[in-house]
Amino acid sequence: MDTRTGMDGQSENPLESQSGPVVAGLAPLDELETDEVPDSMVSDFSSLTTPYCWVIIEDAVAGYDGAEPSAVGKSGPGQAVAEDITEALTAGRFFRLADGKGRELAIGRLYDPSGRNELAPLDDFGRQDLGALNIEFRAGGEWQAASLIVWSRPARTLQADHGLAAQAATAELF
Repeated sequence: MDTRTGMDGQSENPLESQSGPVVAGLAPLDELETDEVPDSMVSDFSSLTTPYCWVIIEDAVAGYDGAEPSAVGKSGPGQAVAEDITEALTAGRFFRLADGKGRELAIGRLYDPSGRNELAPLDDFGRQDLGALNIEFRAGGEWQAASLIVWSRPARTLQADHGLAAQAATAELF
């Protein structure tokens, strides 16, 4: 077997195994793969000046004839700057706003590094301006409903928020 030493002092044996990590100390591949960025690193991966940014890229209601004003180009939140919108357009997830019957009203892109603002386009714009009731995201070639997190609130807060309606609902239970 040929085990000559090269000019750099390394073995030139072509049969010598060269598998394994090039850099020592790397975690196994399965530990390196993840779909979430830790909260402590979100700012490292985002140049946004706001926590999230969205932009409408297609308006299914206005059409293309100009007869109705188009929502294309509408973005949020209100304090987002041009660089935020560019980041949403290039790195954001596709979303669509739909009415209660599932009819598409608008398509856009949302860049949300924290993953906590899925409903922002619906809350900031869709409900009030388009009458949208749902937001869906493109995944695996299909539109899928946003994953909603339901936060529980104390009954006292519910009564404060809904006043007599909450009291009436409670009274009906007894």
